Amino acid sequence: MKKLLLFLLFCITANAQFQSTYPPIEQCDDNNDQFAVFDLTQLTPTILAAVNPGDYTVAFYDSFANAQNNINPIVNPNNYVNVQPAIQTLGIRIVNNTNGAVNISSVDIRVLPIPNANPATLSECDVTELPIYNLSDALAEITGGNPNVFVSYYETMVDAQTGSNQIQGSGYTPLVFPGTQTLFVRVQNIQNSCFSLTTLTLNTHNCGDPCPAPTQLTATNISDTSFTINWDNVGGSMGSIFNRVCVVPLGAQPSDSFSYVVSATSNSFVLTGLSPDTCYDVYVKKVCDISVSSPWSAPLQICMQDCINSGNCTEALVLNAFIDSNNNGIKDSGESNFSQGNFIYQINDSGNNLNGSPYNGSYYIFDNNPTNSYDFSFQINGGLAAYYASNTTHSNITLSAGSGTTYLYFPITVLQAYVDAGCYIIPQNLPRPGFTYDVVISYRNNGTSTIPNGTVTFTKDTHVTIYSISQTGVSTTGNGFTYDFTDLALNEIRTITVTLQVPTIPTVNLGDWLSNTASIQINGDAHVPNNTSTLTQMVVGSYDPNDKAESHGGRIVFNDFTSNDYLYYTIRFENTGTANAEFIRVEDLLDPDLDETTFEMLNASHPVNTRRENSQLTWHFYNIDLPPTVTHPNDSHGYVHFRIKPKAGYALGDVIPNTASIFFDYNPPIVTNTFNTEFVENLGNPTFTSEAILMYPNPANLSVTIDLSQSTENLSEIVFFDVVGKRVKVVNSLGEKQMTVNVSDLSKGIYLIEIQTENQLKTIKKLMIQ
Repeated sequence: MKKLLLFLLFCITANAQFQSTYPPIEQCDDNNDQFAVFDLTQLTPTILAAVNPGDYTVAFYDSFANAQNNINPIVNPNNYVNVQPAIQTLGIRIVNNTNGAVNISSVDIRVLPIPNANPATLSECDVTELPIYNLSDALAEITGGNPNVFVSYYETMVDAQTGSNQIQGSGYTPLVFPGTQTLFVRVQNIQNSCFSLTTLTLNTHNCGDPCPAPTQLTATNISDTSFTINWDNVGGSMGSIFNRVCVVPLGAQPSDSFSYVVSATSNSFVLTGLSPDTCYDVYVKKVCDISVSSPWSAPLQICMQDCINSGNCTEALVLNAFIDSNNNGIKDSGESNFSQGNFIYQINDSGNNLNGSPYNGSYYIFDNNPTNSYDFSFQINGGLAAYYASNTTHSNITLSAGSGTTYLYFPITVLQAYVDAGCYIIPQNLPRPGFTYDVVISYRNNGTSTIPNGTVTFTKDTHVTIYSISQTGVSTTGNGFTYDFTDLALNEIRTITVTLQVPTIPTVNLGDWLSNTASIQINGDAHVPNNTSTLTQMVVGSYDPNDKAESHGGRIVFNDFTSNDYLYYTIRFENTGTANAEFIRVEDLLDPDLDETTFEMLNASHPVNTRRENSQLTWHFYNIDLPPTVTHPNDSHGYVHFRIKPKAGYALGDVIPNTASIFFDYNPPIVTNTFNTEFVENLGNPTFTSEAILMYPNPANLSVTIDLSQSTENLSEIVFFDVVGKRVKVVNSLGEKQMTVNVSDLSKGIYLIEIQTENQLKTIKKLMIQ
């Protein structure tokens, strides 16, 4: 009897450690079919929490009765699918491994429905400002009006699945605009953890225009006569039935009559039959309906390739002039190249002479036409015929297909010894108040033998200070420096870069002129006029890095300029793009008042091919590979420097304009400023001062009045220059004391006003237009 009581007491104690019913196991229904996969073993730690788990075995059964009878235990309790929909009661059999005692419990498994989640779309029609979406505007569409859910938004599907990185707040700025972006939405039952995922599409477009013009025009597969035009058709509510593509000469307007019809499903088109080395504008428009078309797109400017200008033809001629020291007609090792002249040549006996200026003795001709025939000679520069001679000619030279590069040599005979050094000062940029600017001193041996020694002298403008000098070993002076050089070889060019500091306003003012001078001194110089060079530049507020200037600064005293004097021009260029320029071409059509036969190439920043055809000058920088300013600010620019005389007969008051065009690779030209050189009576007159001139109001808005009533002079001409020196407005007012000028057509900013009288007196005043 005592043993029985002890056994009963033990069973009661053991049974007290287990529950008769355990909390339900819940699983979300992924497809709302009321069946799900359960891991029943997740309940085992709870069942054995009060005992040593190693002393018991837990088994699950699909009913309480089966657990009591120990039949049909669930074989895979960690991967069990309920057999009764939605709710099912399972049996649990807990066996003591030591004494065999058994406990029977139960647990419900429940399949919980997931909330409905519908895909939704929000649209924003204003792309002129930053679009901000109120995501809660899509709530009703997503939930179908269910109040028992919590909705959250995410930028990625992974974040939505894990509930991480939730978008905070209802105001959201899309990552893509204009265009579409997909957000991921998590809709969760507020009573349990079951959730559904759906999408919210943000459609940002300009729905104000149902048929907008195509955008993002690009050109690919560019050849000498064809290219592929590509574009995007984005936005609009009407779609399209086809596209039109129109290619016209640069600057011309597009027309439906001269366009190609392209399928609406295609966003590209191949244009053929174009002319090499020619620039075009390409337009695309979308036809949305029979009577509805978009405007023409903004034009894409494209220039066709040409191996002649790029220097990439398979066949080429290389002309080389050299000092034939031993007069054997052959270029031997150590014989110097010669550049003091021009190659004269004709193509196909046309009678039209072309002039090629050698760079370090060489000149290149690229040609892809094997039928062309060339005749060549070499002409010594004027004034040097007594010292050098060239008698070599080459006739009927052709470049047959597959011939590659052909070399033609022109031996130069020295007739008598000649000693000459030239010195030139070349602008690199323009002076601005408070900033530095650079000038380059270029000196050269033009003689027949090495110059053993000499001195270069630089004299600065009194208003500037020297910031730095690239040449070491200079001797500073009160107004500049000197440099003693040695062993300047035949045809050798050396340079010194001088950086000058411009003071701030009012020490200098916009419109002031700064002059710097460089000179060279050697023993026995036979040609002194080219020993000194002066550069005069206007102080400006800003400037275009692609420009043209003349060293006299735009004004030359008529009586001081003789028939032996030259105009010295510099054309500067800078790669302001984003990629290297593989080749550059500079063109300059000389004004009719310039004597093209006196043209002489002096220097260039890089190896260059210089050609003159009548009054047309062309410089080719083949393979220059000029880097952009954004990555290489000190190496992204270059220049050409030449001299030329005006034609005889120029008179007081004559103005000689000059403009250049700069081509970077196959891009349309950059046209420089027009630099005007005027012959004046004098550069100033103390009796005609700015104090004698009234200009009001200043600042001006609609008009400005120029008043000379306090002077004895009468107005002749009023010229407006912008801060980069470009002439933007000219007003003639012959014989007037006072003139009111309409300036409403000018942009806001600072202008320099050049006021000229009938007696050719000038002064410059500064005007601000608001």
